[in-house]
Amino acid sequence: MLSTTFKMDEEQRLRALRRYGILDTPPETGYDDIVRLAAALCDVPIALISLVDVHRQWFKANVGLPGVSETERCVAFCSHAIEEEGLFIVEDATKDSRFVDNPLVLGEPFIRFYAGAPIESEDGYRLGTLCIIDRTPRELGEDRKGHLLALKRQVELLLRLRLQVREAEARTLQLLECSSDAVFLLNEAGNMVESNPVARRLLGLDEATPSGASFEALVLPSERDAWCQARQEVLSRGTACLVDLGLSSARGERISLDVAVSLQAACDERRLLVVGKDLTEQRRLEQQSIQNDRLAAVGAMAAGIAHEINNPVSYVLSNLGFLQGCRDELARELAALPSGPPTQVTELLDEAREVISESLDGCKRIRDIVQDMRFFSHAPDDVLTPVDVNAILDFALRMADMELRRTARLERRYDASLPPAIACESRLSQIFLNLIVNAVQAMQPGEPQRHVLCVCTSREGEHVRIEVSDTGHGIPPEVLPRIFDPFFTTKPVGVGTGLGLSISHSLLVKMGGTLRVRSEQGQGSTFTLLLPTRERNAEQPAVPVRSV
Repeated sequence: MLSTTFKMDEEQRLRALRRYGILDTPPETGYDDIVRLAAALCDVPIALISLVDVHRQWFKANVGLPGVSETERCVAFCSHAIEEEGLFIVEDATKDSRFVDNPLVLGEPFIRFYAGAPIESEDGYRLGTLCIIDRTPRELGEDRKGHLLALKRQVELLLRLRLQVREAEARTLQLLECSSDAVFLLNEAGNMVESNPVARRLLGLDEATPSGASFEALVLPSERDAWCQARQEVLSRGTACLVDLGLSSARGERISLDVAVSLQAACDERRLLVVGKDLTEQRRLEQQSIQNDRLAAVGAMAAGIAHEINNPVSYVLSNLGFLQGCRDELARELAALPSGPPTQVTELLDEAREVISESLDGCKRIRDIVQDMRFFSHAPDDVLTPVDVNAILDFALRMADMELRRTARLERRYDASLPPAIACESRLSQIFLNLIVNAVQAMQPGEPQRHVLCVCTSREGEHVRIEVSDTGHGIPPEVLPRIFDPFFTTKPVGVGTGLGLSISHSLLVKMGGTLRVRSEQGQGSTFTLLLPTRERNAEQPAVPVRSV
């Protein structure tokens, strides 16, 4: 039984042992060489580097006991050795009362002779021993005692070097954590050993993800050759730099980094320290500047376009209004005849009323769309009022009916008790029409039995929820984060401007709503809109939708 004083020392000793992080580590050449030398110089069959843990002694290096990595501490000779000053020697265990009935004496490895030199930490705690064992009793000469002590000092030196490396790695890790740049620590093969929070945030990676993963896999395919050349340059020359290296984030975004790579040596390992300055925001601002120039150009054209198109549209609207009045007057005159109008004439007049009404709606929509071009420069204020979302959806579906009928079946799932939403009716109809047209264009035309356009409304707390779903080709993951960016489009030149979703998103945000999307390639996409209800805004004044 250990004394109380030693138990207190034992806690400190075990803490010192833990600092090295050596327990249960793989074999290492430096330690293996020392036990081979000890066995040869002292002419014994067994030599061990034994580290004494709480309930066991664990062998860092072992010659002569193949397949044995540890034994229980209660039977360990080394447990006695770390309590003694200097060398601990047992010349014949069968004649020593402390070991005569020890299972390691009575059975394998049949210890008779034992000599252990305590291995001390830099602050004086005994961690274990360098020991030699023989199966026959013997004495240990002074020269061999000297050899054993010299070799145990080499073990202590290796342990101190190990501790220095661990402390250096801890400092490096602390620098990684505190750095404002993205930092990666790679092994010689180019696989990630560590990455700092900045790197994980930029790439959208979880803390466990980078471990062992290939850094090259994060580099965009078009830039991997440049990275491989830089890695080879680092391994041969020690340093390399890459300007504007593109990495792919978990969200499919391009992350731009100016990268400096340096070679780091750790014991017999070489590692690559990759420090990347994030240029993504700088590139985004440059792109935004370009987009702003394009938006300014659109704004400059908006007034001319409105004038050129609104004038003929006004004529058409005026003439349609006159034509509608004529139809109504004719219907009244025919109804006043004694015999009344013929059935065919009545049906024709009813159909004409519907056609004229739809034409008026269509021309008004053209007028509104042209006026919406001014959204990027001098868009007017539109007051938010309670609106019937189901009715606006029906209008938008009617406007898209021609293209829809030859592409997909329509499913309406409306909540009949849906409360009014607080929105701008004309803007909301523009948003719905844009989403419906996009959904139709995502599906293969000419196969209406194969595809479905589903439009749903429901109440979600204090919001109205609208979903527009299609069974089209879906949106690629790398494209999804950018679909609301101005001028971004995957459609061919002349087919899409890249403004529809951007305008829709901005309009909806200005109305206090949100627009989200989920998509799976080959399965289709669903756009979800949330608008505040009248209940939530009942005591608030009407809010105008202003241009951004």
